[in-house]
Amino acid sequence: MGVKSLRLFNKFNIKGHKVKGSAFWWEIEESLAPVNDQDKLPLDAEFVIVGGGYTGLSAALTIARQGRLVLVLDSGLPGYGASTRNGGICSGQIRLSHSKLSHKFGLSYADEVYAEGIQARLDLAKFCAEEGIECDLQMTGRFTGAMSRADYESQSREAERLNEIIGHKAYMVSKADQHNEIATNLFHGGMVREEIGGFHPGKFFAGLLKSAQKAGVIVRSNTSVQDVVDLSPGKKSVITSKGKVTAGKVIIATNAYTGRQHRVGKFLRCRLVPVQSCIIVTEQLGVEKVKTLMPKLRMYGNTAKLYSYFRPTPDRDRILLGSRSFDRKEPTDRSVTYLKRKLVQIFPELGYCAIDYCWLGNVGFTRTQMPVIFEHNEIHYAAGYAGSGTVWARWLGKKVAETAMGTGNRPSTFYGSPPPALPFYDGNPWFLPAVQKYFSLRDWVKNAY
Repeated sequence: MGVKSLRLFNKFNIKGHKVKGSAFWWEIEESLAPVNDQDKLPLDAEFVIVGGGYTGLSAALTIARQGRLVLVLDSGLPGYGASTRNGGICSGQIRLSHSKLSHKFGLSYADEVYAEGIQARLDLAKFCAEEGIECDLQMTGRFTGAMSRADYESQSREAERLNEIIGHKAYMVSKADQHNEIATNLFHGGMVREEIGGFHPGKFFAGLLKSAQKAGVIVRSNTSVQDVVDLSPGKKSVITSKGKVTAGKVIIATNAYTGRQHRVGKFLRCRLVPVQSCIIVTEQLGVEKVKTLMPKLRMYGNTAKLYSYFRPTPDRDRILLGSRSFDRKEPTDRSVTYLKRKLVQIFPELGYCAIDYCWLGNVGFTRTQMPVIFEHNEIHYAAGYAGSGTVWARWLGKKVAETAMGTGNRPSTFYGSPPPALPFYDGNPWFLPAVQKYFSLRDWVKNAY
């Protein structure tokens, strides 16, 4: 499947307006650049990486620049998963607040986790500058609106904790002053974190892929990895749909797109829940209109259990919003209607506007809702970014590569034992509709009082 065919994917009409069921980011020609698949697979590689998204390519680039032979295998088109389906908010967010993380694992660990978030964000900016990747990276800050007075008080305590960690710049905006941040009466004030920003995911992926291939990384698309078998100490046979490759080491970088059809993903998929997210992008509103609604042109979110995130697109003449999905495979008018209602709840004056794009994507969660790096049966894994992969996937791809090579001055805070498996679960999140209904009920109760 090439870029041209992706653009024609699932167009549908809503009240006479045509909606593209494909990612807004794919409109840029280089966002999903085809790779050269004419050559046969090499018989041997020092490292084989399964998954050609941010994690896999970041790991591959790190290894290749140490003079190692690296092969990246993707079952489809590299970058076609979460890497070019996300909303482009570069937060390095942790699902658990600093206070909850402190209560659960201790203050020292919470500080280390949130400090690594700062390090990962700075490294992303440095990487883009050094590689010359023009991806509209702008550290605009993020405003998170409080859905209740209790949420605002909780945010205030969180801001105090975060500001004790070097690199964090958080402050509160009262409800009386929030129109300086966003033209809405929905929130009870909110928190600004200045160290957060956003980028164009498609442009970033294209730049990452170009850097990896320039460094000598071999990338093959439409190559499904079916199994990894031990050959001898330090050698594995990677069995694919296009033949076998002997590998020194193997890294699994499939995250929320770990398939259920082959044995190779079984260990990870029993420990990772793919949660579907859906995103809409409005018709062109004009830069002045967007600035009226979002004066600081930041990234945005809220404190609802069924979280919504939104932002200006990089050209700042449209608005993007993402939240839960009603659909499983392709977007339909049901998801568009639901997300449009979310948008109008924030900005009532956008009731008139049309939606030009709507697409779906998977987000990977572990039971702890924390990213993980681990090793099992001499196979290395990085996964579980919980919706913040624009920062964590590239960073932990780099870190898992260093771990696999035995290099690096400091391991990631997230390196450790494999995450616990979920009982009676093999990658099919059958329980998610019930969980979403529960969260929806909690949001309704919170907003009612």
